[in-house]
Amino acid sequence: MRRSAHCHPAIRRRQMSTKFIDKLWRSNVLRPGPEGLVRYRSGAPLSRRAFNAGLLAAGGAAATAPLWRPGLAQAATGVNFMGWQGYEEAFAVGGFLDANGLSLNNTYMNDNNQIIATATGGGMGNMDIVTPDHGYTPVMAEIGILKPLDLERVSNFQNLFDFFKTTPGPNVDGTQYSLPFMWGSVPLMYNPEVVKEKPTSWLDLMKPEYKGRVAVVNDVISVMIPFIMTATGTKTPTRINKDQLKAAVDLIVKFKKEYARTIAPGYGELADLFASGEVVMSQAWEPVAAWAGDKGVKLEWTVPKEGTWTLIDCLAMVTDAPHEAEAYAMMNHGLSAEAQAYVANANTTAVTIEPALPLLDERARGMYPYDDIPTFFAETGGGPFPLWPLDPEGDLVTFDDVLNEWERFLKA
Repeated sequence: MRRSAHCHPAIRRRQMSTKFIDKLWRSNVLRPGPEGLVRYRSGAPLSRRAFNAGLLAAGGAAATAPLWRPGLAQAATGVNFMGWQGYEEAFAVGGFLDANGLSLNNTYMNDNNQIIATATGGGMGNMDIVTPDHGYTPVMAEIGILKPLDLERVSNFQNLFDFFKTTPGPNVDGTQYSLPFMWGSVPLMYNPEVVKEKPTSWLDLMKPEYKGRVAVVNDVISVMIPFIMTATGTKTPTRINKDQLKAAVDLIVKFKKEYARTIAPGYGELADLFASGEVVMSQAWEPVAAWAGDKGVKLEWTVPKEGTWTLIDCLAMVTDAPHEAEAYAMMNHGLSAEAQAYVANANTTAVTIEPALPLLDERARGMYPYDDIPTFFAETGGGPFPLWPLDPEGDLVTFDDVLNEWERFLKA
């Protein structure tokens, strides 16, 4: 009997993800670090690690009350977490872990692709909670590594700002695969002591007076998005053709060869470059301003007229998670006001639930436009954007095409 030419969906997912991961390695998007882990946002971790241990015990009785029936996790059940360092602190706020007989096994990631690599490399069945962003959530859902969520088990979902309840990405065709947890963007950051006139365009990185003192980070998505928008004028930078992609990478290559001091390995290293004065303007993530500020250098940022990459980091559960009930309870706690505010104050990131606002400190509250979140995303270019398609769609470039061009940039 002749075999069908069509693969079982699970087999196709594994084949697709293997090819995808192989391309990511060859494109230097995934890179082995000194401990054998993948490095991406290297240098200073997401968490500035300036935590007051007493804050973790704060939060009141509401935070410490067990959220599921007694006896479910009486023997310090170890829940497995893979995500950005600092985000896991949310689960301990208010003594939640101790009150519910839980412990946390942390693996810190440096890129969303590490979740894919670990899950498809034998991690499913051992992984519980991960932190994909809005763009990667549909990709991970498509290749079968994220579990559809039952929102009746996440009571704090109702406290999300309305924008995050319905935004595409975490919600895939009506099914919720991840929970918006923190958000932000990658604007154009600069030292106002040197860059006297506020930049208005990404092309300001190529002004002759800043030659040799500008940079970008080795971050394929948050570099490609603004340069695509700048080179082509498009407001849909992940839905472009090959000519548009080539024009964008030609522009990035010109920047690298003629103007850049360096391509920073990560956002932590970029903060150090700003602090030392070697770099005065760069594409950057908002917390870089706080990290550089801790080193005595005040930075400002702006969203250029072309737009930029916006992001929503999420909490999600891996398919076949061994501690499903505990993971639901922990993710729900991660959307509590106390947990959200703690993480935002410690990391200068932005909360997704409205009840957390009164608990934010002045710096964390002032960094983000909570009064009109939809306008923020609209004015930064129309995001949050999906990723480029994994499979061909007409004349649109695929993520594989983008990674091929990123290799050209890195080798230039």
